[in-house]
Amino acid sequence: MIPTPGAPPRLWSCALPSPTLPSDRIRWVVESIWSKMLANPRHAGPRMSSELRAARTLGSKERPVAGDMLSGLIRHHRALERMDKDLVQAWYGLCERGVPDLDDPPNAYAIAVSMPDEVGAEWWARLGPVAAVALARTLAGRAPVALRVLREGFTLSVPFHRVGAHGLVLEARCNLDVEAAYKEGHVEIQDLGSQAIVDAAGVVPGMRVMDLCAGAGGKSLSLAALGADVQAWDIRPQALDALADRARRARLPVRIAPPQGRYDLVLVDAPCSGTGVLRRHPENRWKFTLPTQTQRELLDRAERMAPTVLYATCSLLRCENDDLVRQVAEPVEEQTIWPQVDGPDGFYWARLGGSA
Repeated sequence: MIPTPGAPPRLWSCALPSPTLPSDRIRWVVESIWSKMLANPRHAGPRMSSELRAARTLGSKERPVAGDMLSGLIRHHRALERMDKDLVQAWYGLCERGVPDLDDPPNAYAIAVSMPDEVGAEWWARLGPVAAVALARTLAGRAPVALRVLREGFTLSVPFHRVGAHGLVLEARCNLDVEAAYKEGHVEIQDLGSQAIVDAAGVVPGMRVMDLCAGAGGKSLSLAALGADVQAWDIRPQALDALADRARRARLPVRIAPPQGRYDLVLVDAPCSGTGVLRRHPENRWKFTLPTQTQRELLDRAERMAPTVLYATCSLLRCENDDLVRQVAEPVEEQTIWPQVDGPDGFYWARLGGSA
């Protein structure tokens, strides 16, 4: 039964989209890719991206439609399962008949965000009904494309607006690989939430900073652009290769080496559940883990390396953030960045030691 016009939406379906039925060609490609994604759910995201790039039968306007549908199947899998155990058929039903008016079960909010019940319960309790529903709808959408300005004196072919001293948000899609500003290292892709962590570091020129979980190095580059003496390390060699390439393009001195000795500040952007970046990585729902032991070990290690530690995650769960940090020390300063409030992805950061 379709909801009565003007009736309040059911909580379980509050984040569901109103998609248009895709063409037969898109449906054939989506169903083929979806079966491959289901074969290895933990790697569903990379598989989706690679298969979409390889789908030569799709035109430039069809590929985003297919990508949105595949991402939607993951983003809304718990809600879609209420309609049909076959998620693809549930999606087609959503296109053709709209959302059925089914009663809310006790775990309705967890179903709406397609996360485990305990995650839904925490967000509902922390945020309250209005903000929690706003979060569900935000996580079901696309994330903005934000850039960090590393060096001024550039132009872009698409409109954008500035955010703060170093951030900008694109107002239209573009291929950054052909933009001179990107190719010449004036700007780098970095979400505004991630940029807020860089700004929280409070670096001054010459400060010795260790980026302990650097990944591909977005924060390392931003810190180096501010004049910090940056050393970066990660356990993933491929990520460090990407960091080296980005540093060369940006013409910024970032030393890549394992930590040794003392530093003025250690940044720990710890591995986490990724609950704050579900817009970009909906597949995190399928590989949900809470690596709190690793997070605690990294934080303890960082505390021995510097008088000031900046701990950060892209998680929105207290067990990985507030609660874990307080097992070590009371933070001097901390912030949780919620997507539905601030627009960027979800992040948490806390400064331990030093001054606010």
